[in-house]
Amino acid sequence: MALGTPATKPVEPTRLDLRQAKVLLTDDNKASSSIISQVLVGFGIRLKSQCGSAAEAKEILKIEVFDLILLDGEMPDEDGFDLAQYIRSDPNGPNFTAPILIFSGYTPKKKVLRARDVGANFVVTKPIVPKVLLERIQWMARTTRDFVECPSYSGPDRRYQNRPLPEGVSERRGDTLRLLSAPERALSQNDIDSLFD
Repeated sequence: MALGTPATKPVEPTRLDLRQAKVLLTDDNKASSSIISQVLVGFGIRLKSQCGSAAEAKEILKIEVFDLILLDGEMPDEDGFDLAQYIRSDPNGPNFTAPILIFSGYTPKKKVLRARDVGANFVVTKPIVPKVLLERIQWMARTTRDFVECPSYSGPDRRYQNRPLPEGVSERRGDTLRLLSAPERALSQNDIDSLFD
């Protein structure tokens, strides 16, 4: 730093205020549920509901709206993946678009892909590392991703990385994009104006 040059402070991101966030935690393991609950309290989250089963969570999900839904991936009968799929299957449900995070003690690629396919936003490995959990919550709160609804999938847009396609893979929308970008297909200003007359 040169003499006489004022020091610049690094820009800190604004702190995420989670005090009013309403969270549903569903975990059949009481010890795990208690630990995660205490971590959430440490983040400032006060409004939370805890369920010990998917059946119990379904009853609450019908009547309450949540800002974040945390689900255990390994519950008997219906697990967190089944519950996430249930939430995403009802477009008229009050929590259809709520962010969903699934916890799992074992996260092979197959399980992560299953979470993605049922519409979960993230999978976090147990035992929970508070810093990782907070980073995922902050990422979901600060990153806008379109919500996709189609016959085979409902959930956050899975295309959130803007990277070039791998070598040998063609853009699946290539023909449509070429057609739309053709200058001879563009409307003139007169054509556009006539649409509003």
